[in-house]
Amino acid sequence: MNEKLTKEQKQILKKCLWDRPETPEEFYDIIKGRSAPKWPTRAFCVARLINYVNWYRIVKVFKPEEICALWTPEVKRLVRGDYTKEGMDFACRILHTGSLSHTG
Repeated sequence: MNEKLTKEQKQILKKCLWDRPETPEEFYDIIKGRSAPKWPTRAFCVARLINYVNWYRIVKVFKPEEICALWTPEVKRLVRGDYTKEGMDFACRILHTGSLSHTG
């Protein structure tokens, strides 16, 4: 069941691949867990996506719940910038609780 990426989705993923040989489709399949090469790892690809693409464009390619399910300590270590990490933590906490008023 290979979903077909739209032109816009391919353009979004290409932002992550400026120095990589993978195609947008290969990169997508690694993140989705359909392909598991020794390199690049899934964690590396997820971190690269988060480092190079903003949340509002990421969710045009992947469901927010998918990205949050992949927001693991391994990925977090590979993401640059505390601001980005805090943003991801916040987004995933909101998705998990379903409420902006929840603290914890």
